[in-house]
Amino acid sequence: MSWWQLVGVSLSCALVLVVLFAAVIVGGLLVARDALVDDYPTAIRERYGAQSARGKRTAGVMGALNAVVFIAVPVAGMVDLHGRTDGGLGFWRAFVFGGLIWLALILFDLVVLDWWLFCTVQPRFMVLPGTEGMAEYRDYGFHWRVLVPRPVPWPLLTVLGYGAVVGAVSALVEALF
Repeated sequence: MSWWQLVGVSLSCALVLVVLFAAVIVGGLLVARDALVDDYPTAIRERYGAQSARGKRTAGVMGALNAVVFIAVPVAGMVDLHGRTDGGLGFWRAFVFGGLIWLALILFDLVVLDWWLFCTVQPRFMVLPGTEGMAEYRDYGFHWRVLVPRPVPWPLLTVLGYGAVVGAVSALVEALF
């Protein structure tokens, strides 16, 4: 298998991952607008108040659905990749695969969901009741600071971590079977 095939399968899986992730996020917010209130800027959280019981339940379901997506998509991708190789994938190919799909997810979340949808479009299902028109909805820097906090940009380091987990699981499965 060439590295171009690896990148192609990775980007295909990344597309599936971001579509499913976006469906969970948007679907959850359509059910309960305050499902993700803990991820909003502090001033918005303070003005809105406590998360509703429905919002808490919805957040729990969203978390569970995303956990399934974050496991199922790479497993399906790894099965596809394994079918394309004569030998095993090993650690490094699986690492690259995992890192690429997680990087795509992070960039999609920042650019599309946070900056475009949350900050620019501001659809009704993302604006909490009583917080309409707050300047914090247009704070693009907030989302960047969450992604790249100082002194350690741990959310970006999850790209390497996710790749390492996918690589390690792939190597372990190949060693056992």
